[in-house]
Amino acid sequence: MIRGLPGRLTRNAEGPLLLESILVSAVTYLDRPVGHLAAVIAGLGFGTFIDEIGKFVTSDNNYFYRPAIALIYGVFIVAFLVGRTLAGEQRRLSATEALANALTLLAGNLDRPIEPDDRARIVRLLELADPSAAATRFAVSYLAGLPVATTHDSVVGRINRRLTNAYEKLMANAWADEAVTVGVVAYAAVAVVGVAVVVASTPVERAPETATMATAAQLISTIAGAACIGVGVIRLRGSRHSAYHWFMRGLLVWILITQVFVFYSSQLAGLGGLIVDLIAYGSLRFALARETLARPRPQPSMSAGA
Repeated sequence: MIRGLPGRLTRNAEGPLLLESILVSAVTYLDRPVGHLAAVIAGLGFGTFIDEIGKFVTSDNNYFYRPAIALIYGVFIVAFLVGRTLAGEQRRLSATEALANALTLLAGNLDRPIEPDDRARIVRLLELADPSAAATRFAVSYLAGLPVATTHDSVVGRINRRLTNAYEKLMANAWADEAVTVGVVAYAAVAVVGVAVVVASTPVERAPETATMATAAQLISTIAGAACIGVGVIRLRGSRHSAYHWFMRGLLVWILITQVFVFYSSQLAGLGGLIVDLIAYGSLRFALARETLARPRPQPSMSAGA
Protein backbone atom coordinates (compact mmCIF):
# COMPACT_ATOMS: atom_id res chain seq x y z
CA MET A 1 0.00 0.00 0.00
CA ILE A 2 1.54 3.32 -1.13
CA ARG A 3 0.37 5.93 1.34
CA GLY A 4 2.59 8.86 0.32
CA LEU A 5 1.73 8.83 -3.37
CA PRO A 6 -1.48 10.95 -3.39
CA GLY A 7 0.16 13.72 -1.39
CA ARG A 8 3.18 13.74 -3.65
CA LEU A 9 1.02 13.86 -6.77
CA THR A 10 -0.93 16.77 -5.32
CA ARG A 11 2.22 18.76 -4.53
CA ASN A 12 3.67 18.13 -8.02
CA ALA A 13 0.46 18.88 -9.93
CA GLU A 14 1.00 22.65 -10.22
CA GLY A 15 3.58 22.40 -13.01
CA PRO A 16 1.51 20.20 -15.40
CA LEU A 17 -1.63 22.27 -14.74
CA LEU A 18 0.18 25.53 -15.51
CA LEU A 19 1.77 24.04 -18.64
CA GLU A 20 -1.64 22.77 -19.76
CA SER A 21 -3.06 26.29 -19.41
CA ILE A 22 -0.28 27.50 -21.74
CA LEU A 23 -1.32 25.09 -24.45
CA VAL A 24 -4.95 26.20 -24.17
CA SER A 25 -4.00 29.89 -24.31
CA ALA A 26 -1.55 29.44 -27.19
CA VAL A 27 -4.04 27.64 -29.46
CA THR A 28 -7.00 29.84 -28.52
CA TYR A 29 -5.62 33.40 -28.74
CA LEU A 30 -3.28 35.18 -31.15
CA ASP A 31 -2.85 38.42 -29.16
CA ARG A 32 0.72 39.36 -28.16
CA PRO A 33 -0.34 40.21 -24.55
CA VAL A 34 -1.76 36.69 -24.24
CA GLY A 35 1.53 35.34 -25.59
CA HIS A 36 3.45 37.29 -22.96
CA LEU A 37 1.11 35.99 -20.24
CA ALA A 38 1.53 32.44 -21.56
CA ALA A 39 5.30 32.82 -21.37
CA VAL A 40 5.06 33.90 -17.73
CA ILE A 41 2.76 31.00 -16.85
CA ALA A 42 5.06 28.60 -18.70
CA GLY A 43 7.97 29.84 -16.61
CA LEU A 44 5.99 29.26 -13.43
CA GLY A 45 4.99 25.77 -14.53
CA PHE A 46 8.53 24.83 -15.52
CA GLY A 47 9.85 26.35 -12.29
CA THR A 48 7.58 24.25 -10.10
CA PHE A 49 8.86 21.14 -11.88
CA ILE A 50 12.58 21.94 -11.98
CA ASP A 51 12.56 23.00 -8.32
CA GLU A 52 11.95 19.37 -7.35
CA ILE A 53 14.37 17.75 -9.77
CA GLY A 54 16.19 16.12 -6.85
CA LYS A 55 13.10 13.98 -6.22
CA PHE A 56 12.93 12.80 -9.82
CA VAL A 57 16.57 11.76 -10.24
CA THR A 58 16.99 9.93 -6.93
CA SER A 59 15.51 6.64 -5.82
CA ASP A 60 14.72 7.96 -2.34
CA ASN A 61 13.03 11.22 -3.50
CA ASN A 62 15.85 13.31 -2.03
CA TYR A 63 14.84 16.97 -2.49
CA PHE A 64 18.23 18.11 -1.11
CA TYR A 65 20.27 15.96 -3.51
CA ARG A 66 23.68 17.67 -3.67
CA PRO A 67 24.00 18.05 -7.48
CA ALA A 68 20.38 19.28 -7.81
CA ILE A 69 21.27 22.97 -8.08
CA ALA A 70 23.98 22.21 -10.64
CA LEU A 71 21.44 20.15 -12.64
CA ILE A 72 18.89 22.98 -12.51
CA TYR A 73 21.46 25.47 -13.69
CA GLY A 74 22.64 23.08 -16.42
CA VAL A 75 19.08 22.71 -17.71
CA PHE A 76 18.73 26.50 -17.88
CA ILE A 77 22.02 26.76 -19.78
CA VAL A 78 20.94 24.12 -22.30
CA ALA A 79 17.54 25.83 -22.75
CA PHE A 80 19.27 29.18 -23.30
CA LEU A 81 21.69 27.76 -25.87
CA VAL A 82 18.91 25.95 -27.76
CA GLY A 83 16.75 29.08 -27.78
CA ARG A 84 19.66 31.23 -28.93
CA THR A 85 20.45 28.76 -31.71
CA LEU A 86 16.85 28.62 -32.94
CA ALA A 87 15.89 32.28 -32.53
CA GLY A 88 19.09 34.19 -31.85
CA GLU A 89 20.17 37.31 -33.69
CA GLN A 90 23.04 35.40 -35.34
CA ARG A 91 20.62 33.16 -37.27
CA ARG A 92 19.51 34.80 -40.50
CA LEU A 93 15.82 34.36 -41.23
CA SER A 94 14.65 33.08 -44.57
CA ALA A 95 12.38 35.30 -46.68
CA THR A 96 9.32 33.30 -45.62
CA GLU A 97 10.25 33.41 -41.91
CA ALA A 98 10.91 37.16 -42.06
CA LEU A 99 7.55 37.81 -43.69
CA ALA A 100 5.73 35.59 -41.19
CA ASN A 101 7.36 37.45 -38.27
CA ALA A 102 6.52 40.84 -39.79
CA LEU A 103 2.86 39.87 -40.29
CA THR A 104 2.70 38.56 -36.71
CA LEU A 105 3.99 41.87 -35.38
CA LEU A 106 1.57 43.77 -37.61
CA ALA A 107 -1.31 41.66 -36.28
CA GLY A 108 -0.54 42.95 -32.80
CA ASN A 109 -0.89 46.57 -33.97
CA LEU A 110 -4.27 46.47 -35.70
CA ASP A 111 -6.32 49.67 -35.52
CA ARG A 112 -3.93 51.47 -33.19
CA PRO A 113 -0.75 53.56 -33.47
CA ILE A 114 2.41 51.52 -33.75
CA GLU A 115 5.36 51.93 -31.43
CA PRO A 116 8.55 53.24 -33.11
CA ASP A 117 10.54 50.18 -31.98
CA ASP A 118 7.94 47.80 -33.43
CA ARG A 119 7.87 49.76 -36.67
CA ALA A 120 11.66 49.62 -37.02
CA ARG A 121 11.62 45.87 -36.28
CA ILE A 122 8.93 45.25 -38.92
CA VAL A 123 10.83 47.34 -41.48
CA ARG A 124 13.96 45.25 -40.92
CA LEU A 125 11.96 42.04 -41.33
CA LEU A 126 10.28 43.24 -44.53
CA GLU A 127 13.70 44.07 -45.97
CA LEU A 128 14.53 40.35 -45.66
CA ALA A 129 11.22 39.22 -47.19
CA ASP A 130 10.60 38.61 -50.88
CA PRO A 131 9.68 42.05 -52.31
CA SER A 132 7.74 40.47 -55.19
CA ALA A 133 5.37 38.55 -52.89
CA ALA A 134 1.84 39.95 -52.66
CA ALA A 135 1.86 39.60 -48.87
CA THR A 136 5.08 41.62 -48.63
CA ARG A 137 3.65 44.44 -50.77
CA PHE A 138 0.49 44.44 -48.67
CA ALA A 139 2.49 44.57 -45.42
CA VAL A 140 4.62 47.47 -46.69
CA SER A 141 1.52 49.38 -47.76
CA TYR A 142 -0.33 48.68 -44.51
CA LEU A 143 2.67 49.67 -42.39
CA ALA A 144 3.01 52.97 -44.29
CA GLY A 145 -0.57 53.85 -43.37
CA LEU A 146 -0.23 53.14 -39.63
CA PRO A 147 0.21 56.22 -37.41
CA VAL A 148 3.29 56.18 -35.18
CA ALA A 149 2.66 56.28 -31.43
CA THR A 150 3.98 59.27 -29.52
CA THR A 151 7.25 58.49 -27.84
CA HIS A 152 7.56 59.10 -24.12
CA ASP A 153 10.78 59.78 -22.28
CA SER A 154 10.79 56.65 -20.15
CA VAL A 155 12.85 56.07 -17.04
CA VAL A 156 14.78 53.31 -18.83
CA GLY A 157 15.56 55.66 -21.71
CA ARG A 158 16.84 58.37 -19.38
CA ILE A 159 19.02 55.88 -17.49
CA ASN A 160 20.43 54.53 -20.75
CA ARG A 161 21.32 58.04 -21.96
CA ARG A 162 23.01 58.89 -18.70
CA LEU A 163 25.01 55.67 -18.75
CA THR A 164 26.00 56.33 -22.36
CA ASN A 165 27.17 59.86 -21.57
CA ALA A 166 29.06 58.64 -18.50
CA TYR A 167 30.77 55.87 -20.48
CA GLU A 168 31.81 58.20 -23.31
CA LYS A 169 33.12 60.75 -20.83
CA LEU A 170 35.06 58.08 -18.93
CA MET A 171 36.62 56.45 -21.99
CA ALA A 172 37.71 59.85 -23.34
CA ASN A 173 40.35 59.98 -20.58
CA ALA A 174 43.91 58.96 -21.48
CA TRP A 175 44.08 56.54 -18.55
CA ALA A 176 40.80 54.75 -19.39
CA ASP A 177 42.37 51.79 -21.23
CA GLU A 178 44.86 51.25 -18.42
CA ALA A 179 42.06 51.31 -15.86
CA VAL A 180 40.08 48.73 -17.84
CA THR A 181 43.19 46.53 -18.14
CA VAL A 182 43.90 46.69 -14.41
CA GLY A 183 40.28 45.99 -13.49
CA VAL A 184 39.89 43.05 -15.83
CA VAL A 185 43.23 41.48 -14.89
CA ALA A 186 42.43 41.88 -11.19
CA TYR A 187 39.00 40.29 -11.70
CA ALA A 188 40.50 37.32 -13.57
CA ALA A 189 43.25 36.92 -10.98
CA VAL A 190 40.73 36.85 -8.12
CA ALA A 191 38.71 34.19 -9.97
CA VAL A 192 41.74 31.96 -10.59
CA VAL A 193 43.09 32.39 -7.06
CA GLY A 194 39.66 31.65 -5.58
CA VAL A 195 39.40 28.38 -7.49
CA ALA A 196 42.99 27.48 -6.60
CA VAL A 197 42.16 27.96 -2.93
CA VAL A 198 39.11 25.70 -3.26
CA VAL A 199 41.22 23.02 -4.96
CA ALA A 200 43.98 23.29 -2.35
CA SER A 201 41.52 23.07 0.55
CA THR A 202 39.79 19.95 -0.80
CA PRO A 203 41.39 16.78 0.65
CA VAL A 204 41.80 14.44 -2.29
CA GLU A 205 41.84 11.29 -0.18
CA ARG A 206 38.48 12.16 1.42
CA ALA A 207 36.68 13.62 -1.57
CA PRO A 208 34.49 11.36 -3.71
CA GLU A 209 35.63 10.77 -7.27
CA THR A 210 32.80 12.89 -8.71
CA ALA A 211 33.70 15.82 -6.43
CA THR A 212 37.34 15.58 -7.48
CA MET A 213 36.36 15.61 -11.16
CA ALA A 214 34.06 18.59 -10.61
CA THR A 215 36.85 20.49 -8.85
CA ALA A 216 39.28 19.72 -11.68
CA ALA A 217 36.72 20.83 -14.30
CA GLN A 218 36.12 24.03 -12.33
CA LEU A 219 39.84 24.78 -12.27
CA ILE A 220 40.39 24.01 -15.97
CA SER A 221 37.41 26.07 -17.15
CA THR A 222 38.41 28.98 -14.91
CA ILE A 223 41.89 29.00 -16.42
CA ALA A 224 40.38 28.78 -19.93
CA GLY A 225 38.21 31.83 -19.22
CA ALA A 226 41.17 33.70 -17.79
CA ALA A 227 43.16 32.85 -20.96
CA CYS A 228 40.44 34.46 -23.10
CA ILE A 229 40.59 37.53 -20.91
CA GLY A 230 44.38 37.56 -21.29
CA VAL A 231 43.99 37.65 -25.08
CA GLY A 232 41.59 40.58 -24.63
CA VAL A 233 44.15 42.46 -22.57
CA ILE A 234 46.69 42.00 -25.37
CA ARG A 235 44.15 43.23 -27.95
CA LEU A 236 43.11 46.24 -25.85
CA ARG A 237 45.92 48.45 -27.13
CA GLY A 238 44.88 47.91 -30.73
CA SER A 239 41.09 47.73 -30.53
CA ARG A 240 38.67 48.02 -27.64
CA HIS A 241 36.04 46.38 -29.81
CA SER A 242 38.12 43.21 -30.26
CA ALA A 243 39.28 43.27 -26.62
CA TYR A 244 35.73 43.48 -25.27
CA HIS A 245 34.73 40.50 -27.41
CA TRP A 246 37.51 38.43 -25.82
CA PHE A 247 36.58 39.63 -22.32
CA MET A 248 33.00 38.52 -22.95
CA ARG A 249 34.17 35.12 -24.23
CA GLY A 250 36.09 34.60 -20.99
CA LEU A 251 33.05 35.54 -18.92
CA LEU A 252 30.85 33.23 -20.98
CA VAL A 253 33.19 30.33 -20.25
CA TRP A 254 32.80 31.08 -16.54
CA ILE A 255 29.03 31.59 -16.74
CA LEU A 256 28.18 28.62 -18.97
CA ILE A 257 30.75 26.05 -17.82
CA THR A 258 32.57 26.97 -14.61
CA GLN A 259 29.42 27.99 -12.78
CA VAL A 260 27.88 24.53 -13.21
CA PHE A 261 30.71 22.99 -11.19
CA VAL A 262 30.66 25.89 -8.71
CA PHE A 263 27.02 25.08 -7.94
CA TYR A 264 27.95 21.41 -7.55
CA SER A 265 30.68 22.15 -5.01
CA SER A 266 29.25 25.25 -3.28
CA GLN A 267 25.50 24.98 -4.03
CA LEU A 268 23.65 28.24 -3.26
CA ALA A 269 26.87 29.89 -2.10
CA GLY A 270 27.82 30.06 -5.79
CA LEU A 271 25.06 32.59 -6.50
CA GLY A 272 27.32 35.48 -5.44
CA GLY A 273 29.91 34.73 -8.12
CA LEU A 274 27.20 34.26 -10.76
CA ILE A 275 25.69 37.66 -9.98
CA VAL A 276 29.09 39.34 -10.25
CA ASP A 277 29.77 37.59 -13.57
CA LEU A 278 26.39 38.61 -14.97
CA ILE A 279 26.90 42.24 -13.94
CA ALA A 280 30.36 42.23 -15.55
CA TYR A 281 28.97 40.63 -18.71
CA GLY A 282 26.11 43.14 -18.94
CA SER A 283 28.54 46.03 -18.47
CA LEU A 284 30.77 44.68 -21.24
CA ARG A 285 27.80 44.28 -23.60
CA PHE A 286 26.87 47.89 -22.93
CA ALA A 287 30.46 49.04 -23.53
CA LEU A 288 30.71 46.92 -26.70
CA ALA A 289 27.50 48.45 -28.06
CA ARG A 290 28.91 51.94 -27.47
CA GLU A 291 32.19 51.02 -29.18
CA THR A 292 30.30 49.52 -32.13
CA LEU A 293 28.35 52.74 -32.62
CA ALA A 294 31.53 54.80 -32.35
CA ARG A 295 33.44 52.76 -34.97
CA PRO A 296 33.70 54.49 -38.35
CA ARG A 297 31.81 52.68 -41.06
CA PRO A 298 33.84 51.69 -44.15
CA GLN A 299 33.22 54.00 -47.07
CA PRO A 300 32.45 52.45 -50.45
CA SER A 301 35.49 52.50 -52.69
CA MET A 302 35.36 54.67 -55.78
CA SER A 303 36.24 53.08 -59.10
CA ALA A 304 39.07 54.54 -61.14
CA GLY A 305 36.74 55.63 -63.90
CA ALA A 306 34.37 57.49 -61.57
